[in-house]
Amino acid sequence: MQLLLAFDDGAATFADIHSRLLIRFGRQGPWHHLDPVSQLVLGIVGGRTRGSVSLSALETLMQRFGSWEAVRDARYAEVRKAIGTVTFPDNKARYLQSALRQLTQMRGRLELKFLADWPVESALGWLEHLPGVGRKVSAATLNFSSLKMKALVIDTHHLRVMKRLGLLRRQAGFAEAYRHLMPRLPAHWTAADVDEHHQLVKLLGQTTCHHDVPACADCPLAALCKKTTRDG
Repeated sequence: MQLLLAFDDGAATFADIHSRLLIRFGRQGPWHHLDPVSQLVLGIVGGRTRGSVSLSALETLMQRFGSWEAVRDARYAEVRKAIGTVTFPDNKARYLQSALRQLTQMRGRLELKFLADWPVESALGWLEHLPGVGRKVSAATLNFSSLKMKALVIDTHHLRVMKRLGLLRRQAGFAEAYRHLMPRLPAHWTAADVDEHHQLVKLLGQTTCHHDVPACADCPLAALCKKTTRDG
């Protein structure tokens, strides 16, 4: 099955997409980079939750417990209460504590800096053995944290935009999207470029390429978009 229609017929390239989004939204960053374990925690608690709510939950955990070791060893009910503002807090509290315990068992302590010496694919796979960690969380842990590794984070906005552009099939999930999009990023892009690309596409999804009624007439990618050309 052909998934990347626009790449094959030359209708769009990531460099073109990126430059158009830069014109619309401007440069993104720089951002504060959390340590890898903190970014892992943020990823686990932040799924399907607004960024501000996720960050608030992360701060609450640190204020109440003081360390990730204390979060790991706390009573489930206490952790559940601390992240009560995020979506699905029951499951996330269980995943979080299980992931921290498993990480401790595997490494002897809560640290992920060793992944900096690993190939990206190996690091992604290792992280995804932890409870509650899929491709979005693993890529964010590598790319958004102080590790600054070259891994594309694909969230729901990114996924929606790429499908409408015709770069992914409609049924594609995060892992499939990563497999097909990551190898097609410009080879010279750094980890910071990959991070910025994620932020730009996310902004487009938040401001223009909405889930229900996309504002196609105001979209900087309209000329490249399969949805626009099909509907038009």
